[in-house]
Amino acid sequence: MNPFAHFHALYGDLGLSKDDAALHIFLSGWNTAMHEMMQQVNKMPFQNDTRASFALYFQSQMVDVEAIEK
Repeated sequence: MNPFAHFHALYGDLGLSKDDAALHIFLSGWNTAMHEMMQQVNKMPFQNDTRASFALYFQSQMVDVEAIEK
């Protein structure tokens, strides 16, 4: 699937402008990166309190894409 078809499949029904579409694509990638970092930290031999601190930080950095309206 090419990037334009992928975007259309995810957000086509929203009718976004080019700027809003770019923002949604960026934030989707950002959230994916935060989620991946959480998974990697959970594989490391940290104590539970350290793992929880990392998880709280990563979750606080994630953005609710559905809540963004212009």
